[in-house]
Amino acid sequence: MKKLLTLAALAVMTATPAHATETKQWFNSATAHDQDRTYDNDALLLSSRYFFAPQQSSGVWDDFGYLDTDSNVSLKYYKDEYRNESSFAGEGYFSKEVFVVGRVADLDEIDDHYTYGIGYLYNDKLKLSVRRNEFDQIADSTWLKAEYNHQINDTDYLGVTIDTDDEVDNYTVSGRYFMHLDAERYISVDVSHHEVDLGDKDVSYNTALVNYYFNRNIAVGVGSYDSDLALEGKYFLNDSYYLKAEYIDRDAGDETNLQFVAQF
Repeated sequence: MKKLLTLAALAVMTATPAHATETKQWFNSATAHDQDRTYDNDALLLSSRYFFAPQQSSGVWDDFGYLDTDSNVSLKYYKDEYRNESSFAGEGYFSKEVFVVGRVADLDEIDDHYTYGIGYLYNDKLKLSVRRNEFDQIADSTWLKAEYNHQINDTDYLGVTIDTDDEVDNYTVSGRYFMHLDAERYISVDVSHHEVDLGDKDVSYNTALVNYYFNRNIAVGVGSYDSDLALEGKYFLNDSYYLKAEYIDRDAGDETNLQFVAQF
């Protein structure tokens, strides 16, 4: 909880006036995770992602369209009570259509792993890619991903993603619907289905979250994570800074997340 309060104080201190800009290139976030279970586990996630071209807002300050179609690099750092992880990833376009992906994680740790792959973007609507994951401690794997965006108008869209390993033992099917209602009111709907092969058994679960944007400063969401109630709230200080709070009422214990985002 101390981490959550620290992030909230940071957000207040950095809430300085900013010129409203509908395009951003650099996205940064700090997320504090508080897990209240038999064995508590507090965690901190820091991430930074830079695009080499401006990303156009869809109408709200935390949505920039469904498909990533520009070269970008990212850094992540995660720490909890049991592990320390860091990673560097990138996606580079050699042309308007052909791109490569790469990721290096857990440098200098015993469980280093690497990802590399190639993909093709068709007509800015369909994004196909194949990637290879290589690990030190577990079996390597090959994954296939297909992402499709149907742009309804300037703001509204419907996006669908299928991400699966080559044996279809593990896969995720997800979708997002984003719609402008009127004035500054918007709605977003996110759903997903997950299948996970744990060796001795298979696990499947679903998630769903509906966010309602009252205006450019406030959004409230409600949904379900694997049949557990999820509540979410966002407060946008301006176009560059916002706070997101999430509560999940899990059977094994409550989870709380507080995220501070800075984008430029």
